[in-house]
Amino acid sequence: MPVEPEGSYDVAILGTGIGGATLGLILARQGARVVMIDSGVHPRFAVGESTIPHTSLLSCLLAERYGVPELETIAYPERIAAEVCSTCGIKRGFGFAYHRPGRRFDPKEGLLVGTNSKDETHVFRQDVDSWLTYAAMRRGAALRPGTVVRSVEIDRAGVTMVSATGETIRSRYIVDGSGFRSVLAEQFGLRDEPPRFRHHSRSLFTHMVDVGTLDDGAMSIPWAQTTLHHVFDRGWIWVIPFGNREGSTNPLVSVGLTVDPRVHPKPRGLAPADEFGQFLDRYPSVGAQFAAAQAVRPWVSTDRLQYSSRRGVGYRWCQMSHANGALDPLFSRGLINTFEVIAALAEPLLAALADDDFDEDRFAPIEALHRRVLDYNDRLVSGSFASWVDFDLWNAWLRVWAFGTIPLEFRLMNSLADYTATRHDRYLSGGVADPLFSDFEDPDYAAFFGRAERILGGVGRGGLSATAAAMELFDLSKKYEFRLPMRRDAMERAGWLAGEDAMSERSTEFARSGYRWALSNPGTHDLFGSVETFYRWRARRSDPALS
Repeated sequence: MPVEPEGSYDVAILGTGIGGATLGLILARQGARVVMIDSGVHPRFAVGESTIPHTSLLSCLLAERYGVPELETIAYPERIAAEVCSTCGIKRGFGFAYHRPGRRFDPKEGLLVGTNSKDETHVFRQDVDSWLTYAAMRRGAALRPGTVVRSVEIDRAGVTMVSATGETIRSRYIVDGSGFRSVLAEQFGLRDEPPRFRHHSRSLFTHMVDVGTLDDGAMSIPWAQTTLHHVFDRGWIWVIPFGNREGSTNPLVSVGLTVDPRVHPKPRGLAPADEFGQFLDRYPSVGAQFAAAQAVRPWVSTDRLQYSSRRGVGYRWCQMSHANGALDPLFSRGLINTFEVIAALAEPLLAALADDDFDEDRFAPIEALHRRVLDYNDRLVSGSFASWVDFDLWNAWLRVWAFGTIPLEFRLMNSLADYTATRHDRYLSGGVADPLFSDFEDPDYAAFFGRAERILGGVGRGGLSATAAAMELFDLSKKYEFRLPMRRDAMERAGWLAGEDAMSERSTEFARSGYRWALSNPGTHDLFGSVETFYRWRARRSDPALS
């Protein structure tokens, strides 16, 4: 390895959000000389406030692989509360309430997908991002807050950055985690104009207090303990409470509106708070929930949210996920994409540092991953917006998403358990030959998703009614083989099961049947509760001792 000038680093990371701080923590723990450069300072507001099991399990895998238990801490809300901060909430599921203009919400048009027995987190980003940044510093990373990078030059000798004050910082590699205002995207002209995605949305968002609830007693999990999505034709409103966990000291609620500007154009001269109020007037049950709510920070109003890059990896540089591109916060996929890229980047980057060889070919899989995760998100979200024209169609399309998400979680659990037991790197990948978005997904999901997408597209082209398309989607779901690799040891390792909840092999098989039945049955609106009900019904029929 060549001798570097004094004051230079192995890796410079631009941005200390959750992605940049996590990567800095991993690299510093492995002995790399890391500098984290941020134009701002902590604590600060950030969006991307909700995890799902995919996120948490990847975090646990990274913790095991690189010896950073801090990443397992942030995978569990009770550990966050004990070790990080008291300002995060819990997420026990995805709640979806379907709305029609001028009509109150009908509980029969609500849908709930639980998080499979383990709570997830409503992440108060300013506190968790700060904690991860300082954890990286404790591991040896240097922090340069309030430093604006004005220029980046990369050549065979390395990376040279010049700050707004004229200071020079050098490194052997640079990772851009600075998000939408990506330094490398601007420096190298990386942005696609227009973005390559089919989906169009714009957004308003803020933090509020005194937001009410939508609880109607119809679901097995209160709406207030979910990431609540109010969905309507070509738009949705998110409600993410941070004070919904016992012991939380945070009264804030993250609130946002995301709509298709081709149907809901941005009004000229109207303040974002007033535009949000117009939507509350249009949907009475949502308006009732926000009757006493007050914003505690200025509203942010965006133009089109989507952006993409023609490249995400080059010689001695890589963009993090949110610097490379972004779609829409629906389904909480932003942090998934972030952790997928970290998991793919860490090992080849450490190897390149050891070999002093930064050939682009060794990072080519990350380029493919960037496109894969964003393009899937584009197809999933644009399909969701299209399906909201009709509740039955949305009910069917939601199952298409769930058929990809639920098996992936169990495959990730299995990999975590196997890696913990063996320390063998082959378990760090699910081994899917041609995945749609993740190496851990069901091997047949890409083909299933493509067929479902073609059915939904028939509605948009005018040749198929929403009702007929919904029926076809449910028929397709009933035929999908839907492998569900549930293993008791893996669920226990991941914290999905404990004590009296631990399942026998026999009861695990009942649960597999329950998932299949719940996901392919149009009448099962509470998918979490439906699986539990089916499991207990089957258990009583087969063995009264299990009832």
